[in-house]
Amino acid sequence: MTSAATRAAGLAAVALVAAGCASVSNDAAEPGEPDSSVPIVVESPVAESPVAVSISGPTSTDPSSAEAQATKNVVTRAVGATETVLPEGYGSVAATITSADGDVCDVCLWLADTEAQRGSGLMGVTDLGDAVGMAFRWEQPVSNRFFMFQTPTALSIAWFAPNGSHVGQADMEPCLVDDSAMCERYSPGEPYNVAIEMFGGQLDAIGIGPGSSIELRDLPCL
Repeated sequence: MTSAATRAAGLAAVALVAAGCASVSNDAAEPGEPDSSVPIVVESPVAESPVAVSISGPTSTDPSSAEAQATKNVVTRAVGATETVLPEGYGSVAATITSADGDVCDVCLWLADTEAQRGSGLMGVTDLGDAVGMAFRWEQPVSNRFFMFQTPTALSIAWFAPNGSHVGQADMEPCLVDDSAMCERYSPGEPYNVAIEMFGGQLDAIGIGPGSSIELRDLPCL
């Protein structure tokens, strides 16, 4: 990631990517790593904008199917960036989000499930490409805190327990300073093993909020 991208002023996100969402309600038949090294979003306390929405059609178990495409748009690219910086070195994973109201969204996420990947996260990223966000996954529950050192675009994050239930979320602002210790820390205050980051304000577009749940389906989607 280039210094031009990582040190840019906070950027607004405005490009759109489709996510597959459907209603199953009764009314319708719906970066960091530990402080000891150069950061991005996760710190272990132990050791370590506009959105167009359309909900229609049945839920599909295949994220590439027609039913799972072009039903909801999510902001995925920052405007004002001097360069397009995509996540590099990550796999992808299909995920199913169920909102508190029972709405279901099938989405594609970048996947960070190694220490190195979680340590880089979305640092410097200005374009998510064809994914709607990034999933951070741990084998065991953790209580790590996230921060936004040298991350130019505002992000929203949600944390999920091992059973898939939502345990908290936060909006995180860019921290473009030279000392990561000056960056605010974000945590749900209880253990989790999955965190989802999206560009600022986009969690609700795919149904993430209190009472929601997530399933990472171990299927690549990019």
